[in-house]
Amino acid sequence: MNYKIAVIGLGYVGLPLAHAFSEKYKVVGFDIAQWRIDELESGIDRTLELSEDQVKEAMANGMEFTNLLEDIADCNIYIVTVPTPIDEHKRPELTPLVKA
Repeated sequence: MNYKIAVIGLGYVGLPLAHAFSEKYKVVGFDIAQWRIDELESGIDRTLELSEDQVKEAMANGMEFTNLLEDIADCNIYIVTVPTPIDEHKRPELTPLVKA
């Protein structure tokens, strides 16, 4: 089977995970922030999880960055890596997860 993986959320967890998967699989990195997509397409990772060379390596492997839902519609694996902060009672705030 040909796997196409969508990694939803390109922060300090999602971006390195997407990079690792891009070594063997077709990967689409999805983030709601256009500025984040623009930076990554320029090779810049402000979280410093990946170097510029690593971001460019992922793109050379065929990884794409997008904020358009239609670009991940044909993926057959979805991995959600969005924040789940906790409140003062240590209950998770699931709004980012539900929105994803």
